[in-house]
Amino acid sequence: MLTKGMEKMKSKHLLLAAIVLTPVLAFAKTKDSANVDLNQPVEVAGAQLPSGQYKVTWEGNGPNVTVNFTKDKKTIATAPAKLVGNSINEQAVETATAANHTTVLQAIDLKSMTLQFENDAPATGN
Repeated sequence: MLTKGMEKMKSKHLLLAAIVLTPVLAFAKTKDSANVDLNQPVEVAGAQLPSGQYKVTWEGNGPNVTVNFTKDKKTIATAPAKLVGNSINEQAVETATAANHTTVLQAIDLKSMTLQFENDAPATGN
C-alpha cells in the first residue's frame, strides 16, 4: 500500500517522464506522404516509373529520407532523397534528361518541402 507521500512522488515521476518523452515523441514522426501525378515516364534510383498517379511516402529523420513510390497498393520504387524547405510554396515535379536520353526525376516540390533525388548528372533540365 502506498502512502500519500509515495503516491505524490510516483505522480511526480510520471509527470517528469511525460514531460521528457513529449518532445521526443513529437520528433518521432518519421513518415509522411503525398499524391504525385507523373505526366511522363521517369527514372528514379535506377527504376522506371510509368506515367500516372503515385502515392509517395517518405521515412527518416530529415534531411536524409527514404522515398517509396506506390501505385495500386504496390511499391514500384524506393529511392534515397533529401528533404529540404520549399520557399516557392508550389507543387511541381522536376525532371531532367540524362546523357542516355532518359528522363530522370530530380525533385518533387510540395507545398512546404521538396524531395530532392540524387541521380546521375543530367544533360538538360525540364
